[in-house]
Amino acid sequence: MCGIRDQHSRCMSRNTHLAVSTNGRRPLLISTSLALIDRVVRLASTAALEVQVAPDAASAMRYWLDAPLVMIGSDVSMGHDLPGKRARVIVVHAQQEAGSDADIRDPRDIRDGEMSRQRDMWRFAVEVGAEHVVELPEGERWLIESFRACADGPVRDGRVTAVIGGTGGVGTSTFAVNLAVTANRRGMRTLVVDADAWGGGLDLVVGAEDVAGARWCDLRQVSGHLPAGHLDAALPRFGDVSVLSCSRADLQQTADAPVRIDPTTMTSVISAGRRSHDHVFVDCSRCPDDLLTSIMASSNAAVLLVGDHVRSTAAAAHRLSWLQGKVAPVAMVFATSPRGIPRQDVEHALGVECVADIPHVPSMTSRADEGELPALPRAYAASCDRILDVVMESNDPSARAA
Repeated sequence: MCGIRDQHSRCMSRNTHLAVSTNGRRPLLISTSLALIDRVVRLASTAALEVQVAPDAASAMRYWLDAPLVMIGSDVSMGHDLPGKRARVIVVHAQQEAGSDADIRDPRDIRDGEMSRQRDMWRFAVEVGAEHVVELPEGERWLIESFRACADGPVRDGRVTAVIGGTGGVGTSTFAVNLAVTANRRGMRTLVVDADAWGGGLDLVVGAEDVAGARWCDLRQVSGHLPAGHLDAALPRFGDVSVLSCSRADLQQTADAPVRIDPTTMTSVISAGRRSHDHVFVDCSRCPDDLLTSIMASSNAAVLLVGDHVRSTAAAAHRLSWLQGKVAPVAMVFATSPRGIPRQDVEHALGVECVADIPHVPSMTSRADEGELPALPRAYAASCDRILDVVMESNDPSARAA
């Protein structure tokens, strides 16, 4: 059965694209200048956005209120024809419109003409209630950032929690998923990010391997700003929780190129995730130090899961020492097993008290093989709630860095 699930997942991953619409709401450009239209459309494409173009106020009427941004070209005259005042209106002007014979005119005529044009344009901006006047190409960077804000949609400024296992085999991935589910039950929009490129895919844990959506292999070319709205719409979900999983397709390429999640791409993904979700949980089961450092720099808190065996405790002590100073707080969680050492001995060895115990639930492993999450026992659910209370008190990572 696993082979069939892997095959379906690889097929889904290959056919996923991040170029998605933003709920049909496009920036609106009112202009008849082909040069201006071409430039604005090209700039919008850098944020994977399409622009709605209208030649006049009458044609723009149906898009006026819904557009996240309205751009009025300096080539039109329509101040009295607008349907009403609204926010996020700008005037745009492409300098190429000055005319091809500008270089053979008297320099004084050029200067006087430019001053007159500037006065007319600012007067027009006041007339239409514009917040900004953008001259291209000088204002291209500002306009691109505005397009990115349109793609992001409403910003949630969510929290980021890294979930780390002191050693393998303590159930870090399942625990990260259960934290996300618990937060979702509190009414939060949650996202789980798989940072273990060799783990076989977090989507298998939640039974989402057949759900269409983006995996890490679809994000290899991402650098810099990633529109939050695009990421949110492209990801698969289990229930109401979004998941960004590694793919079995990645593992087939290890002979030519080792599987690796780029730290810069991870930073872009986390940034987009926190803008579109209330809480992002990053599963750091097996994570190289450079990638984990990048995750810590973007995190509000970390949860370190320590098992009840000597080796697990020793590994957790090493990891805890590494984490100190990189993120705060670090919530220690004690994962129990049928024949483990007492919690008090682990706390004494680490010099830190655990905030909660996670009971051993044998059915979690068997149900995960079937792609299902079992109902959480009351003690497990209570521990997840306690841990969420601790990490929700954490500070913003940018404030910590300052």
